[in-house]
Amino acid sequence: KNGFLLDYVFQCIDENLNNEDFGVEKLCDCLNMSERQLQRKLKASTNKSPNQIIRSVRLHRAKELILENNNDIAQIAYDTGFANPSYFSKCFKQEFGFTPTELVS
Repeated sequence: KNGFLLDYVFQCIDENLNNEDFGVEKLCDCLNMSERQLQRKLKASTNKSPNQIIRSVRLHRAKELILENNNDIAQIAYDTGFANPSYFSKCFKQEFGFTPTELVS
């Protein structure tokens, strides 16, 4: 059952990937459930908070984009919903252990 929930979570995030205002509240609207309910279900199935999952999905998509066409990393940051490229690089390094620049060099 939680597998279905995760599919919907990923779908909602993907559909709003470039919207930097897309956060937990909008994810809850998209899934039609309360924030508390979403927190509990995601914590149980992934051990991550909704915010962590949103960020992780954005970062994994950014990594794919960088590997596909390694064009402007700042542009990819914006395209995946990060308002600030340096914050994006910091999150990227936390997630993968290397920076976007190191990925392409």
